[in-house]
Amino acid sequence: MASNSHSTPPIQYPIPIREVAKLTGINPVTLRAWQRRYGLITPARTEKGHRLYSEQDVATLRQILHWLEQGVSIGQVKGLLEQPEPQASGSNWQQAQDTLMRSACELNLNRLATELQDLINLYPVELILRRVIEPWLLALSQLQRPDAQLIEQCASSLLTRLLQQLLTIKSGPVIAVARVGQVSEQAALLVQFELQGLECRSINLGLLDPVTLPLAEGRLKFDALVIVLGSGLTGRDVSEMNNVLPEHCFLVGELGRIYQSQESLARPYSSTVSELAREDNAAFSVV
Repeated sequence: MASNSHSTPPIQYPIPIREVAKLTGINPVTLRAWQRRYGLITPARTEKGHRLYSEQDVATLRQILHWLEQGVSIGQVKGLLEQPEPQASGSNWQQAQDTLMRSACELNLNRLATELQDLINLYPVELILRRVIEPWLLALSQLQRPDAQLIEQCASSLLTRLLQQLLTIKSGPVIAVARVGQVSEQAALLVQFELQGLECRSINLGLLDPVTLPLAEGRLKFDALVIVLGSGLTGRDVSEMNNVLPEHCFLVGELGRIYQSQESLARPYSSTVSELAREDNAAFSVV
């Protein structure tokens, strides 16, 4: 077999920052923060100062994501990238959960807000949700102490306010988010936050009876609908819902696995919108 050692290297096309965000799931704000605070990835610039990334930059960003998945903090990644045989130790995600829990239990809401904001600024949305925020919220709901309800309510309310303030994206597809069944308002807000990480705007339709959707035809303007499934739905409920849902409709939520196992879901389903976006589903390409 002929050697490729002297072959011409592949051409590296300049990639704008929003395209890099779509390729990697790392939003532009986080990419800029990584460069500014940690010297990670220094892209080329256009005459107007816009960042342009190479294919090698994208490969490096995927390597960074690999380390973050392993629980390495963003502050430690640069050193690992420079080592020929890097070794990681400890879990940044568990430490982050513990830090948030400590601030919540102390009812130090100013510190908690700062900690949440730092995490959101420095890590991709999906990683923060799956590895920190969702496990932390679950742990809050399972606290066994006299002031547990107060702690959970204060922390949860703060997170809700913070996420609402962060839903500021002005461009991209408009995705409607609705809840069906017994599911919290915060669950829909987390979906909206995750959609923003996918460069999508969102509108919240609240707790919805799907059979009313045809009544709003022509008035609600959205490119796709994401329904967060909760508990308490019967087979008849799901059947009626399937008959009235719009073409570009997607179902999410952990409890949807139950309905999926009963083969009662007639629209694309996954536990999260990020998982849906990764699937080769042409109907979801609008997102």
